[in-house]
Amino acid sequence: MNIYNTEKKPEKVILVGLQTNQKSKYDVEESLEELTQLSKTLNLDVESSVMQRKNKPHSAYFIGPGKAKTIAKKAKNNGVKTLIFDDELTPSQERNLTKKTNLKIITRTQLILDIFACHANAKSSSLQIELAQLQYDLSRLKGQWTHLSRMEGAMGARGPGEKQLEMDRRQVRDRISLLKSKLDNIEQSTKVKRKKRNNFFSVSLVGYTNAGKTSLLNQLTSSTKYVADELFATLETTSRKKTLSTNDTIILSDTIGFIRKLPPTLISSFHATLLEVINADLLLHVIDITHPKIYEYLQTVFLTLEQIEADDIQMLMIFNKIDLLPRKKYLFLKKKLRLDYPNSVFVSAKTGKNTEEIEKYIKEILLSKKNIIDFKIPIGDQKFISFLYDNGEIIKKRYNNKFTHLKVRLPKSLYKKRFDTIRKYQIKTKQLQSKEKVLHQ
Repeated sequence: MNIYNTEKKPEKVILVGLQTNQKSKYDVEESLEELTQLSKTLNLDVESSVMQRKNKPHSAYFIGPGKAKTIAKKAKNNGVKTLIFDDELTPSQERNLTKKTNLKIITRTQLILDIFACHANAKSSSLQIELAQLQYDLSRLKGQWTHLSRMEGAMGARGPGEKQLEMDRRQVRDRISLLKSKLDNIEQSTKVKRKKRNNFFSVSLVGYTNAGKTSLLNQLTSSTKYVADELFATLETTSRKKTLSTNDTIILSDTIGFIRKLPPTLISSFHATLLEVINADLLLHVIDITHPKIYEYLQTVFLTLEQIEADDIQMLMIFNKIDLLPRKKYLFLKKKLRLDYPNSVFVSAKTGKNTEEIEKYIKEILLSKKNIIDFKIPIGDQKFISFLYDNGEIIKKRYNNKFTHLKVRLPKSLYKKRFDTIRKYQIKTKQLQSKEKVLHQ
C-alpha cells in the first residue's frame, strides 16, 4: 500500500532589498532580517535574501535590470516563484519586474496586510484589514490597467482599459465607503463602552510586535489570552479589570504591536482599535531586552505613538524577558538602560519576576490622585460607610455607640463627585476650616 504525503510544502520566496544613498547597509540588512521573520509568520520558506547597492532606485525596475535577470535565474534554479521586495514599488515597476522575471512580485506592505488578514478573528479587525487592503489597492489600480490600450478616436474617447478602470475604482470606493461606515458604528460603540469605564484608571500595553505584551497582560490579570512567539499574534484589543490591594480597579488593555514601515493604511484603518492607546491614562511600553536592535525598536514605537498623537501620555518603560539573559549581561544592560530611561522596570512576563514593581508604580500614580480624609459618621448610615469601603482605602477605623470614625484615602475625582455627602461627615481640621473661610469671603 502506498502512502502519499498530502501536506502542502511551504512556498519558496526570495527577499530583495535595496541600499541607496539614503540607507546604510546595516539598516537594509536589519530590515531584511525582519522581513524574513514576517515571511515565516506566513509559513513561507525563505530561500535567500538579496541586497543591491545603487545610488537611487531604478525608475523601471527598482533594482537594476541586470540584477533582476540574475535573481530570476536563481529563482528558477531553486524552484522559487515569488519575490518579496522590502520597499514599496510603483505599479509600473511591479509590472515590469513581473514581465522580466516571470515571477510573482509582492511588497513588504502586501505581506503585512496578508499576515493581518490571516490573524484577524473578530469582525472589527476583519473589516479594518479589508479597508486597509482596498485603500492600498485603490492607489495602484491605474497601473494595473495600463496594459489595456486606449482606443484611438475623437478627443475624450475612452478605451476598454479606462472604462474597466473607472468601474473598478467605483466598486472599490463604494466598498471603502461601506466599510468606513461600519467601522464608524463600531468606533461609536467602543466610545460608549469606554464612557462606562471613565471612573477607572486606564492602562494600555504598547510596544514592538512580539515584545511580550500579551504575556504581561496574562501575568498581571491572571488571564489566559493566546500567546505565540510570532509577529502580530494579537490584532484585537483585549481589556481586563484588575483590583489592586488599595481597592482601586484599573483597566488593562493589550493592543496591536508596532513594526517598522507599518503601512499608513493600517494605522488609519485601526483607529478604533488604537483608541485604547490614545485615551489611556498610562502607557506600559513593553520592550524585548534580549533584542540586539533594542534602540531601533524603541524609536519605532515612539514614532508610531507620535503618529497617532499618543506621545504625550505618561509612560512606564518595561524591559521584558530578563529570564533569557545571562546574569552579567542583564546587570550591564539594566545599568545602561536605566541611565537612558530612569522611569523603567525590568521584568519577566513569563515567570512573573519583578512584575509587582509595575503594580507598585501604578499605585504611586493613583496615590498622587487621592486625598486622605477623616470621617465621623453616624452609626446608622451604613450605606455611606459601605460606599467608603467599596471606593476607598481604609487606613484607620474606630467605633463607639454613636459614631464610626474612619480615616480613608479617596480619589480626588470621587471627592469632587460626592462632595456634598463627603463634606457632611468630614471632620473639619483647622486647615480645612481656614480654606472654607477664604472661599466664603
